[in-house]
Amino acid sequence: MKLVREIEELAMNARPAAIVQMVDGWRLRFNWGVTSRTNSVWPNAAGDSLTLEERVRIAEDFYGRRGAPAQYQMTPAACPQELDAHLARRGYSTHSRTCVQTAILADVLSHASPSAQAHVTETCSEAWFDAYAYVSGADPRSVDLREGIVERIGPRTVFAQLEVDGAVAAVGMGVLERGWLGIFNMATHTAFRRRGAATAVLAGLLNWAAENGTSRVYLQVLESNTPARALYEGLGFATLYHYHYRKAPHA
Repeated sequence: MKLVREIEELAMNARPAAIVQMVDGWRLRFNWGVTSRTNSVWPNAAGDSLTLEERVRIAEDFYGRRGAPAQYQMTPAACPQELDAHLARRGYSTHSRTCVQTAILADVLSHASPSAQAHVTETCSEAWFDAYAYVSGADPRSVDLREGIVERIGPRTVFAQLEVDGAVAAVGMGVLERGWLGIFNMATHTAFRRRGAATAVLAGLLNWAAENGTSRVYLQVLESNTPARALYEGLGFATLYHYHYRKAPHA
């Protein structure tokens, strides 16, 4: 459980929301609807000054005043343990079950044999973000908000991009903190899938991390994304735990 809480804290730092309100240990996050993580409650710590019902009501008011449904990111570290059942009784539905996978960095690199080399930089250029928006097919209305998330990241960050014959094939981003490299924003253009583009980007990020003294890596992948899970598991990643979201039945 200590490791789960550590990774969840690292991941929260790697995806900072625009607005964060502390409520007796919980963090209520809001980012105008762009990404579930930055628009959900992080309930992995709790004090003893408020009851569970009081915290839930404050969270529902926080999101309701912003025209959004209350939403929770539910991990095994959620506090209190009965939170998930409590939300279910209130009619909250579940979505986006996700695998959090970890690996020893050197083990992954030993399995990765990219046929091309990705360009790696610690600067988030407009060119990289334009490539990410293009490859991922991001809604144009969300691009500025997604860029804002990246600009707010506090820990050291690295960006990788692979081009094939002048075309952007894949991109990815890594966030380095406390001996861990978190992998985020991995996206491959449909024309280059299953051709080693994602492996090349991942290898670029991991080589940079190895050069900077990091030995462990984590990532999140939707349980329903079978091709991505197969790629990561083939490279040596293993699922440490799962999380899902609980979403209120009304906005």
